[in-house]
Amino acid sequence: MGRTSWQLLVSLALGAGLVTFLVLAGLDDRGLLPVPVPLVTFLGPSVLAVVLLLLGRGVRRMVKQQPTSMTPLGAARVVMLAKSCALVGAALVGYFAAQLLRTLDNLTAPLPREQAWASGLALVGCLALVGVALLVEWWCRVPPDDQDPHPRGGRGAPTAA
Repeated sequence: MGRTSWQLLVSLALGAGLVTFLVLAGLDDRGLLPVPVPLVTFLGPSVLAVVLLLLGRGVRRMVKQQPTSMTPLGAARVVMLAKSCALVGAALVGYFAAQLLRTLDNLTAPLPREQAWASGLALVGCLALVGVALLVEWWCRVPPDDQDPHPRGGRGAPTAA
């Protein structure tokens, strides 16, 4: 499995943000209320970032061959969790950024101001989740084996006869 590229994450954030912005603009044009963002929304991504960071430290210790309770299967699960958190977090960054942009034009009213705070905090929580996910992915890299002349099964790898 390869590392998550920043280009993919930016594309996901921009795509989700654009779709969300257009949907919210369409709802606004029809006179419908915007989709509310509760103030506690930032807790989900923030707590997930902390849990992922703690799990990633266990994998990091295992990769460095230090004592840990992490198993190889558990490490594989943490890597997949980190990758999925990076992807979903990037999409949520776009979503909450669009929510924030839609509220910036009327911050004098109480409801848009509350939505701006809630969207901004959720945006920061999702950015933290993406950052932690990329850090944990980096921690989970296995150093190349010095004995193997062709890492990753590249060219010149022996084939079965």
